[in-house]
Amino acid sequence: MAPAFPRQGRQRREGTTISSPSDPPSPRSGSSRGGRRARSLSGEELARERALARASAWEQPGDDLEDWTQDTEPAPPARPRLAAWTAGALPSTASSLDDWLQGPREARAEREAEDAWSTAGSVSAGAAPAGTGGARVTEEGAPPRVGPAFRHELHGLRAVALGLVAIYHIWFGRVSGGVDVFLFLSAFFLTGTFVRRLESGRPLGVPRYWLHTFKRLMPPAAVTILLTLAGTAAFLPSSLWPAVMQEAVASAAYLQNALLVFLQVDYHARDAGGASPLQHFWSLSVQGQAFVVWPLLFLLMVRRARAGRNVRRPLSVLLLVLGAASLTWSIISTGTQQQVAYFDTAARLWEFAAGSLLALALPAIDRLTGARRPEEGQVPQLRTGRALIGWAGIGALLACGIVLDVSTMFPGWIASVPLAAAGAVVIAGHSGRRWGVDALLSTRPAAFVGDISYALYLVHWPVLVMWLHHSGRQRAGLLDGLVILVGSVLLAWLITRAVDAPVRRSVWLEARPRRALTAVAASFALVAAAAGGWWIGLTRAEPPTPVAAAQEPATQEAATEVATEAPREILPHGWQLGSQWPDLPERCGGPWAPAEDFHHVNCQQLLPADATAKGTIVVVGSSHARQFIPALIPYASAHDLQIVNLSMDACGFTTEVEASPYCRGYDQYVLDYVEAHSPELVLTTVTLTGLGADETVPAGTEAAVRALLERDAHVIGVRDTPRWEQDQFACAEAVIEGGGAPSDADAACGADAEKKLAPENPAAGLAELPGAEDALALIDLSGTICPHGRCSPILGETSVYMDDNHLTRTFVETVLVGPMTEELDERFPAPTA
Repeated sequence: MAPAFPRQGRQRREGTTISSPSDPPSPRSGSSRGGRRARSLSGEELARERALARASAWEQPGDDLEDWTQDTEPAPPARPRLAAWTAGALPSTASSLDDWLQGPREARAEREAEDAWSTAGSVSAGAAPAGTGGARVTEEGAPPRVGPAFRHELHGLRAVALGLVAIYHIWFGRVSGGVDVFLFLSAFFLTGTFVRRLESGRPLGVPRYWLHTFKRLMPPAAVTILLTLAGTAAFLPSSLWPAVMQEAVASAAYLQNALLVFLQVDYHARDAGGASPLQHFWSLSVQGQAFVVWPLLFLLMVRRARAGRNVRRPLSVLLLVLGAASLTWSIISTGTQQQVAYFDTAARLWEFAAGSLLALALPAIDRLTGARRPEEGQVPQLRTGRALIGWAGIGALLACGIVLDVSTMFPGWIASVPLAAAGAVVIAGHSGRRWGVDALLSTRPAAFVGDISYALYLVHWPVLVMWLHHSGRQRAGLLDGLVILVGSVLLAWLITRAVDAPVRRSVWLEARPRRALTAVAASFALVAAAAGGWWIGLTRAEPPTPVAAAQEPATQEAATEVATEAPREILPHGWQLGSQWPDLPERCGGPWAPAEDFHHVNCQQLLPADATAKGTIVVVGSSHARQFIPALIPYASAHDLQIVNLSMDACGFTTEVEASPYCRGYDQYVLDYVEAHSPELVLTTVTLTGLGADETVPAGTEAAVRALLERDAHVIGVRDTPRWEQDQFACAEAVIEGGGAPSDADAACGADAEKKLAPENPAAGLAELPGAEDALALIDLSGTICPHGRCSPILGETSVYMDDNHLTRTFVETVLVGPMTEELDERFPAPTA
């Protein structure tokens, strides 16, 4: 396994060729420690050796992090040239499974240039081919590049990108473009690695690359996730626990971005846009998915490489096509569904393509511009221009998110700004000027942040989110932000030293594929066991399902007062909110099955398909009609009625009006079902509330009620419930967990009923419709939901709302069952067809 941090002061940082990947690496000509050389050095070679010593002068010996994590490793053996490799057997003829999975053991430097999180992988420089004696002369008579060279400025670029991510998250709450830089650099290093393997005749070893990469990345991630789960249990409200458990498993599986996309489009997802302590794993998921897919592109070039043909041109064409397709999709998706596009891998792959294209083009750019590395002993051409280009890149990167508010524009074309900025630093390279940005990026502080960049990215966001939840603030201030940043750096250093570095440098883990696979599997298993065990422990004590409990009317009248002291227990618990949607236990079947399905309608029924019933109650309209289903169950049970749920989230039941594309056809679907099944009762909401007191009867509601009456159905028209600017459950939960009482939650979160509802039921006029006198029941439960003219988030020992507009099932069952049953018994004591 590649060590994480090269030993400073004992051996020079090494890497692989990015600038001249067509040249296979060569062994060193000798060792200054061995006291011998295979041959004497020429004056030119001696000058280069001295330049190498000057380039590494900043690395002072000492007992620092890299000394602790790094062991001296012998120089890599020479690699065969392309002609020798093409004359031999195919790599696929490996003699064992281990050989096929692992591939040949590669030099440390080659293993450390595969992604943007490699702490010693920012490498460049060429090497004289084996057998030339180091005598080859490059363009314009320049001496050849000898050995791999560490690119300090790219290691420092990691520090800048990560610093921007952390600083913008902590103090500005804005998008910085730093994540895009990491995507770009990951592709840059990965492409350089695989192109060098193709051009030097070595097997690609893709399965081994996968094992090696995820063996490095997953253990620190797993430790961070486990610490976050512990912090969530200790510091975050219970309403966030289920989401964090889900995201923990998704993050460990590199599917966090897919989960966030699902939550963005899932109507039932609670507060999908809210920040969780693991949300930042979306970018690692995008990278992980790209690490799986991207190496497969290079497999397409194996035959061409074996034939000694150029692989860069066809790879460039392929990447241009993929990048153009991804960028087009990114622009379209960002413009229509930015919250989804932000986490979409397909909308981000063009950034990977951009980094790969630069890796393919950089050798030619370096030749044309006369690039040099410090260890070559020669100054580069265009020194002032390089320094200016480098500073322009850093300036553009720093400005992204401050000068340009790109939060709602990523990842469309605007993401090209941080990519171009990073590309400018890569192309500028070594400027030869003391005031060049490469000099700043090559300092020890920049190297330190670059060394811990992976762990710092992992930990800074959970620390920030937990502090903001604890403090109740939207954004950190100057002092507490500094504490968060310093604490994150310290925690990142500890994880790097205790977990990341030992795993990276472990020769034992790297020696056998099954060991690396075990490390990957164990990392995932620990996270899954922790999240799953926590959830099982919570649900084991959960009371019986509310649907079953609601089969009988409540025997006690639930309290509807606002308590001035916190009750021993307020139901439902936050972690139970996912079960508060009023689902019925059976899928529609038997005589109640609709003739055909309708999109986004999840047809459910109370009784099994083979049951007998004296009649049917059908619930239609939006989720605000659906939330009253638990209040119907006792009445239905008393009168031997079936309940069928035909509600469609976000679609009220209206007719004779132009519906949105999403709701189009729903009204006819309901009417067709009513005609075919002749239900005794149809429940729907007949008003629509807003964030204020602007409660109205929606256009098309009167026509819809008339259509139901004309089909001989009895109609239950329920008044809508209040909607809120903020999540009522979360608001009250914060007050209660802060030591407050329900009365405090009412003062902080509640409102007078006159500010949330119209003074009178706007639907009262529907009672004048033909046939409504005996067949329409207008039910207004607002006096129970908002007693004494006050809409409170907690009544008695029950939370009224599960989010910003839906009642909890627990409240409906314990408080609304009685009033609903009384109203229905009065209007329809024995409903008949």
